[in-house]
Amino acid sequence: MINSERNFPRILIFDYDGVIADSLEIYSKLFVEVCKKYGFKGVNSKEEFISLFDKNLYESMMEMGVKEEDIKRILEDKRFLISKNALKPRIFDGIKKVMERLSISNNIFIITSNISPVVKEFLDENGMDFYEEVLGADRGLSKVTKINLIKSNYVSNEIFYIGDTKGDILEGKSAGVKTIAITWGWHSLEKLKECNPDFIVNNPVELLRWI
Repeated sequence: MINSERNFPRILIFDYDGVIADSLEIYSKLFVEVCKKYGFKGVNSKEEFISLFDKNLYESMMEMGVKEEDIKRILEDKRFLISKNALKPRIFDGIKKVMERLSISNNIFIITSNISPVVKEFLDENGMDFYEEVLGADRGLSKVTKINLIKSNYVSNEIFYIGDTKGDILEGKSAGVKTIAITWGWHSLEKLKECNPDFIVNNPVELLRWI
């Protein structure tokens, strides 16, 4: 169990998609559609979409030959379609209450590949206003960069990153923070074990036991 002897509040960094928001079906479908529109043939199914998150999404796509400016166009087009069609994911069962309880004695941050205002609006609409800040794509393409930005302001605090993909956990490790892999998100338990997270939890309530 995580050491509870500390003088400063812990910093808990939650990934958004796959940890808080059950967005896989919406995002994978639109992502495939937009890729076809731009002539990118590397992602034709939900399974191929999920595989992009074996590492950083942008890194995966660039390795497949997609230019950075085209990646941004694809993601912006996907966000436009989501907004145009008023498509909103549901919140995973139990995560809201758990995060609210954790926020009492810990500082919570959220990082995402989405645009920060979009995520903030969704969270606030659902009464989840117990976070310090949302750091989205407008704050950088790398989750390592965002985690390090938070770290720079909390040099004496224990910091944990909660993610649902292999790429999340690898980026958390690269940033030098403790990693918690959750199994209700986009990647399977077997896939998550490949990157040796510090902790693995199978449902939101287990976060209360470990933290």
